[in-house]
Amino acid sequence: MEIIGKNGSGKSTLLRIISGIYPADEGYCEAAGSVSLLAGLGTGFSGHQTGRENAILYGSILGHSEAVMVDKLPEIIQFSELEAFIDEPVRTYSSGMKARLGLAVATAIHPDILLIDEVLGVGDPQFKEKSKKRILDLVKSTGTVVLVSHSFGLMKDICDRLVFMHKGKIVDVGDPEEIIKLYYETTGS
Repeated sequence: MEIIGKNGSGKSTLLRIISGIYPADEGYCEAAGSVSLLAGLGTGFSGHQTGRENAILYGSILGHSEAVMVDKLPEIIQFSELEAFIDEPVRTYSSGMKARLGLAVATAIHPDILLIDEVLGVGDPQFKEKSKKRILDLVKSTGTVVLVSHSFGLMKDICDRLVFMHKGKIVDVGDPEEIIKLYYETTGS
């Protein structure tokens, strides 16, 4: 599922409520299963630690043990394509490299619900395609992936449903083509 809306419409806030970072102002939110949130480039990374150390640290933030993360490191390093840089401090990484590492860690352990906020558009075209394939594989194997993105092409390829948010409210949920049309009609963009 993808959440679309103009900047400031509440998309990122909704993901943080689903993940339990923010409490809901009213009502409640329940997530059935383990939840991983990938939001922001390098969220939770320590600039002084290496990519390898940060992969373990970020995995612990997502609720996984050090032993599990050490076991997953070869897969994380291979997917992120950071073999030559994995033992360098993250402060030397570009924002795209941080996003690659974050995505590799967040998707190495198959959560029940994966929340991704605006990070799939980073990197070169090959890595974008690789990320898209990884997300599709996760959808097939784990169930629920919720994306926030401004890439309508990606949405049509990956998502079976879209959520349209406008001014802090969910306007509609449905077929991607119909929701994208409603988005343009409502926002005029």
